[in-house]
Amino acid sequence: MTIGQRRAAPSGRRALARIEVDYANDPDRCLAVIASLMNEYEEYVSAQHAICRGCPVDRAGPFIVHSMLEWKAIYGDGRLGHWTRDDIGRYLLDHFPRKVSADRQLRRDTPTCVRDFVYFMSDRGTLAGDELDVLADAGDELFDEFLAANKDRRNWGLAKRVLRGGAAFIDLDDDRYVDLATFPPASPDPAPPTYRTGSGTPAERAKRKAARTARKRNRR
Repeated sequence: MTIGQRRAAPSGRRALARIEVDYANDPDRCLAVIASLMNEYEEYVSAQHAICRGCPVDRAGPFIVHSMLEWKAIYGDGRLGHWTRDDIGRYLLDHFPRKVSADRQLRRDTPTCVRDFVYFMSDRGTLAGDELDVLADAGDELFDEFLAANKDRRNWGLAKRVLRGGAAFIDLDDDRYVDLATFPPASPDPAPPTYRTGSGTPAERAKRKAARTARKRNRR
């Protein structure tokens, strides 16, 4: 199954209306819920993307999804299944640049992983908030702003600056400076993503828009 396609939710699964955690008052339960969701998501990736090893979701999906869940639990409202376009915007344009050290490949993969997370939560019956298609397209639509926010050193938090070893002298597009405490190093010659989002020529943008429209029809 390729990226953008979805399986039907497992038969007999009871739809769960909410997944809420309170990190401040019960951090142990919060981390346990995130760990349980991550186990499910890794199984989901294996089932959904078995034929696209090396694709963005296979490379970076578990890292991005874990990061999104931690952000929602610790910095957000704790409603792990409730997402709006504004939530995704705050994660991509504020939290990610401030907290996450990422090489070029991971930054390219991130919008696709956000889309896959939205489908995962929808398929398990725990997605609430904005409409599915709005959430699924948010990463693509914010991609240019996301890249710009991550390149602007003024957006980096103190911890990220320290771990980077002096932000004033670092080129974010130099893959030698991946923060090993945040994300494992990319392979020397990473395979190009099978589904690329974001900037490009007008023809490439039109082609991506047509592909998203086709996927929406297929999901109905």
